[in-house]
Formats: sequence, C-alpha cells, structure tokens
Amino acid sequence: MIEVGEVDAVVVWHADRLVRRLVDLERVIELCERNCVKLATVSGDLDLSTDAGRLNARILAAVARNEVERKSARQRAAFEQAAAAGKPTGGRRAFGYTADHLHLEPTEAPIAAEMFQRFAAGESLGEIMRDLNKREILTPRGFKWTTGTVKTVLKNPRYAALRGVRRVKLDARGRTSSAEGGHLQREHWYSVAGRAVWPAIVDEATWRACERRLRDPARAKYYTGSTQQYLLSGLAVCGVCGRKLKSGTNQGGRTLKCPEGPGRHVVRRAVRIEEFVVAVILERLRRPDAIELVQLRSGQGVDLRRLREEAEGLRKNLGEYAEDAGAGRLTRQEYFVLREAAHVRLAGIDEQLANASRKDVIAAVVGTGRDPIEAWEACSLSAKRAVIDTLCTVRVMPARPGRPKSDLFNPASLRIEWK
Repeated sequence: MIEVGEVDAVVVWHADRLVRRLVDLERVIELCERNCVKLATVSGDLDLSTDAGRLNARILAAVARNEVERKSARQRAAFEQAAAAGKPTGGRRAFGYTADHLHLEPTEAPIAAEMFQRFAAGESLGEIMRDLNKREILTPRGFKWTTGTVKTVLKNPRYAALRGVRRVKLDARGRTSSAEGGHLQREHWYSVAGRAVWPAIVDEATWRACERRLRDPARAKYYTGSTQQYLLSGLAVCGVCGRKLKSGTNQGGRTLKCPEGPGRHVVRRAVRIEEFVVAVILERLRRPDAIELVQLRSGQGVDLRRLREEAEGLRKNLGEYAEDAGAGRLTRQEYFVLREAAHVRLAGIDEQLANASRKDVIAAVVGTGRDPIEAWEACSLSAKRAVIDTLCTVRVMPARPGRPKSDLFNPASLRIEWK
C-alpha cells in the first residue's frame, strides 16, 4: 500500500508490532522516505522523519529481535529438557492415545497395534489404508486415512514408548528427496531421545522393523504400479538373466515377461504359474515341520534385552560425548571418531533387533489352528507375496517354442529354490 501510494500515514501500537528484523526496518524507512509516508506509534516513541527517530527505531527493532531469539532459545531448551525426560510437549493427539498424550485410547490402541503387525507382516501402506477406510475408522482429526497418515503412525517412535525428536534433512531449496532420482519433498523422520513416560502400544523391535522397512530405498526405487497387483509380478525371476518378471498381456491373457529387450527371454501365462506356485507353497505349509519355519525366524539365541541395554548405553554416551566436546575435554577429531563408532554399532544393533523380532509372515498361515488353505485365503495379497518371498525364489524358465500340445502345466518349466 505504501508502494502504490494508497496511504499517507501508518500508525502501530509499538515498534515491535511493525518489524522484528533490522533488515525489514531499513526497507520500511526507505519506503516511507521515498513515498512521503509518516510513521508513528501510539506511545509516540517512533518518528522516522528525524535521524534521532530512526536511531531509536533501529534500537527498538534490535531489542525486539533479541526477544524473539531469547524466546526461541527458551522454548528449544524446554523442549529438549522434556524430550530427555521422556515427557510430551503438546501438539495434536496421536492416534491410539488420549488428548493428554499419556494414556491409551481403548478403541484406537488395538487398531494401531494391528497396523504395525500388518505392515511388519508384509502388507503395504495402501492395503492398510483401504481396510481402515472400509471399516470407517477415522484419523484423530476426523478424516479418512491416506498412505501418508498411515506412514506417519508407523514411523513414530511414541508407539514403542520412545521419546522421539523430529528431524528433517533439507536440500538447498528446503526440500528432501524421497527416492533416488525421484521428486523432492519435505519429510520428517525421528531420532530417539530416550524412554517415554506413556505406555507402549507395540514393542520397540516391532517399531524398528517397520521403520527400517519404511526407510528402505528399494521400496521407492523399485516400485512400479503393477508390482503389487498380482501374486508373482516383480517377485518371480527370469530363469535366463535373473531379472524380476513384469506383468503383461497378450491374446492368451495376462503374462509374466522378462523386461530384457524386444526378444524377451521369458513370456509365460501368469495364471498357470501362480496356481502351481500356490499349490507347492500350501503343500509345504501342510507338512508337520512347517511350524519350525516360524521358530527358526523368531530370534532364538539372540539376547534382545542385552542388545536394548547396549543401545540405551550408546545413546547416553553420545550425549556425554557432545557435552565433553563442548567443555573442551574432547578435541573435535576425538569427538567425531567416538560418535561415528557409536553410530555404526547402533545401526548394527537396530538391524539385529529388527531381524530377530520381526513378526514372521509365515505365522499368519502356520500355527493359527486353521487349515493352511483357509488361512491363505484370508491373507492379503502383500502377505501372500511375503510368504512366497520368505520361503523360496521362483525361477521361471522359457517355454518351448510353438503351441503347447496340451493344457497341462509342465512343472519342469519352473524352478522353486527353497531358502
């Protein structure tokens, strides 16, 4: 309005209600002088028409800026103190917890636990989102679920009774890259400050397994639209080159095809291969020793308590290293060497915890008390794919040239390599 000459004067309550940065004040002074606009405060302590008034304005702006920085420092210190003590600092209510952030919401907490279990068992964010909306379960703000809100729940350490601090890694334009070569977007992740005072909905190992899967760059790098639509798309591999097969269509219907060149190594009818693979998997899960598949992957022989205690000790050491470096008891080089060693060990412990206590996808089919066929049919597509991927590698060989002489499937054209 000053620029276009719509006003002759500007009146403010106090100088700090006008600007709080010296650079903004200089711009206002220049604008007012150029456009002959008078500027005054209700208290009468600001007059930009004189050099003394401009000096007074600059002093007031500097004081206002100092107040902003001091308030920010106090808030930051209070936040860090609350984080170290494992206390909440307000904000929106988290799904599964009450408004005070300290107690479980009885109807939502079991659903939140179910979300973690399903994602750890191999289901996708989209499948969980669609099921929640189908059941008419709403977010804490009363909206339908999206893949983003499901992901927000799964990556939050509060559900494992851990006090998280949000961190974001930005590029020069204030954005982060979600995938190699993909579009840029701002995304928050959490660093764990310690144990929290509220109850857990899932154990720490389950949360870390879910977070590890969310952070896996392969999820974004190798995802294509058809990968999650069919049982073996992007899962079965070419028997010639070993590349993952994609879905396609021809006159005979849906196919599995190798992406290698125009003269592809493998182009096979998908339905027959999928039916045969399912029959083999179910036969394997019917055997008496199938329960051992679950037990072998349940983390036996790993001292999970010792690993968790070691991780807590390392995180405490990181804080002490920072204090010693600030006090001059450690040189800069010593601090970085100790910090790097602690982070490397923490990454190894996190991987052990995630792998040792990850909810095994086979447990959804074996040991449920139901017939494996019935349990298999009740599983989602992602869970079925996860079972196959856990048990074996499906290697599809090229078909014989010419038309097949019968509709019978030739088992020799498929190699199932058990893991």
